[in-house]
Amino acid sequence: MTIAIGVSTGNGSIIATDSRLTMQLKHRLFVRSDATTKIFQLNDCLLATAGQYNLKFNNQWLSIKEFLLNFTARHPDLTAANLANSLQQELANTNLASNDFILAKNNSVWHISDQTITKTPYIAIGQQAAVAEFYNLYPAFTNTGTIELLATELKNNLTHFIAAHPQFGKIGGPVQIAYSTNNDA
Repeated sequence: MTIAIGVSTGNGSIIATDSRLTMQLKHRLFVRSDATTKIFQLNDCLLATAGQYNLKFNNQWLSIKEFLLNFTARHPDLTAANLANSLQQELANTNLASNDFILAKNNSVWHISDQTITKTPYIAIGQQAAVAEFYNLYPAFTNTGTIELLATELKNNLTHFIAAHPQFGKIGGPVQIAYSTNNDA
């Protein structure tokens, strides 16, 4: 599980995530890595997910990265909105129904779950208690300033949140950040 934040601004969109990958073995939580890539490029969009990192697809086990490479290869020319729809439809064919996704392109952010697709200016997904606490600390995100300044602010907020909340053991590692500007193709 992870925490991922998506923000839409007048200048573009930003995604931030933690980088911890955990596994549970005999009711104990182990940190496998604090350097796991959790933001992916999907055609000309950015994508982050929270939930399962490995999934069964066509009777094979894949990492989320392998799944997204396969998905991108099968949908190379879709626009952001069509990618969101196709990804939601694909959730039914995998064990990713418990995952939530954030898709970002230019100044648009979509929250994708197995039930809905919502265009939103601000979304946090991931471990339910961590998301609730993040919203409690950061109920809104100001969208004034350059996209680079806003990305730094979001990265600092999430870094502070992770450091101040060690009780969320599945969340940790350095914060990853990516953004898409209105000038991106």
